[in-house]
Amino acid sequence: MRLTRLVPVVALAALGGCLEREDVTAPSAGTARVRFVHASPTASALDVSRSGAALATALAYSAVSPATLYGSSPAGPGVLLVKDASGATLFNAQIPLLKDTAMTIVAVGTAGAAFPAGSARTFQPIALRDTAASPAAGGWLRIVHAADSVAANTAGVATSGVDIYIYPQGSPRPTAAPTAGAAVRIINAAYRAVTGYLPLTTAGAYTVEVFVTGAAPTTATPLVATSVTIANLSKATVVARRASVGATAAPLNAFGLVLLPE
Repeated sequence: MRLTRLVPVVALAALGGCLEREDVTAPSAGTARVRFVHASPTASALDVSRSGAALATALAYSAVSPATLYGSSPAGPGVLLVKDASGATLFNAQIPLLKDTAMTIVAVGTAGAAFPAGSARTFQPIALRDTAASPAAGGWLRIVHAADSVAANTAGVATSGVDIYIYPQGSPRPTAAPTAGAAVRIINAAYRAVTGYLPLTTAGAYTVEVFVTGAAPTTATPLVATSVTIANLSKATVVARRASVGATAAPLNAFGLVLLPE
């Protein structure tokens, strides 16, 4: 099948000029569906609102709001405001939404002064348009690399890529480079890279492994190894997030995945 290339996601501060441009100048009546994922490892619990209406309150690291499906927010222009537990503003900028569409917003990067504004690793939400289409057979899986570092439990080192393997449980790990069909193998996925929706030809249980780029999967210990079940005719997004700085208990003290059914 055709290769689906990973591309870096554009920070929301720049989206007003390149995504949903018509929304910025022409508000549309109605509502959109939206959910928010907390994947910023140094940020405390987050309060999130858009145009004054709450999207999340005291949202813990690695959590999703709403926990199932989506919430609603007015279509058209709207300001997304993200504050931490102390009340400090982490993000305050316009996020346009289209009527009757769905969007997943993922907060990534490192809060605080460790990285200057504009750095790829500073705190920033990124927006993902969730497709309205559905698979005709099997399932679709989209992958988001939201881990600004692969370091286990520190303030972070230089951003590192990852190698991702997704294959039917009990089957051999792919050694070639399929990016759709029976298995997925993605080499050197960069921080903030997102795949398209990758078609998996059959439903069922899949093994998911993530390694530091360049590690030999036959001998290295994966950053995470787990399984996900793909229901027939379903679609989902998997967000890879790093360990929460300071966490001492599982699962937040290790690299992990957040599964978002759509």
